[in-house]
Amino acid sequence: MYRDVSSCNTYNYGDALYWDARYIQEGGSFDWYQRYSALRPFVRNFIPLSSRILMVGCGNAVMSEDMVKDGYEHITNIDISSVAIEMMRRKYEYIPQLKYLQMDVRDMSLFPDESFDGVIDKGTLDSLMCGTDAPISASQMLAETSKTWRDLYFDHVWRSNSKDASSKQTRVQLENYVV
Repeated sequence: MYRDVSSCNTYNYGDALYWDARYIQEGGSFDWYQRYSALRPFVRNFIPLSSRILMVGCGNAVMSEDMVKDGYEHITNIDISSVAIEMMRRKYEYIPQLKYLQMDVRDMSLFPDESFDGVIDKGTLDSLMCGTDAPISASQMLAETSKTWRDLYFDHVWRSNSKDASSKQTRVQLENYVV
């Protein structure tokens, strides 16, 4: 049922089976890009401690745990990987401030509109931008997250993993996108 991660390329990053296999093989915890300690000043400046936070693509990161230790009270973590979610549910079953749900960020219809005061994504959009349907997946993610929270405005959002960033096939431009 699960694939060997070594046989996967970047185009598998939007696929739940890729992530399930990766979490089974690697285990442990991993925080993409930065740990909470490095992001703390930014997060604390923009997200009050009492905020209802949605952490998209939580994986097996300890950022949510660190945020709870810092005083955050309500963090809902979602990930496409059922393996990651089960691992995290077991690990944090005694921390009521943390909730874990298996969910694809491109379809968050389970959440009512404006359910969260803030959304944190450290690598999910980057992962989706590696796929062959990158513009569609990125647009779906941003449309879904825009329904779940308020008070942030993106004038232009660009992300490309291609050396030719001008290629229409490798970029997504979302102008005046209100989330």
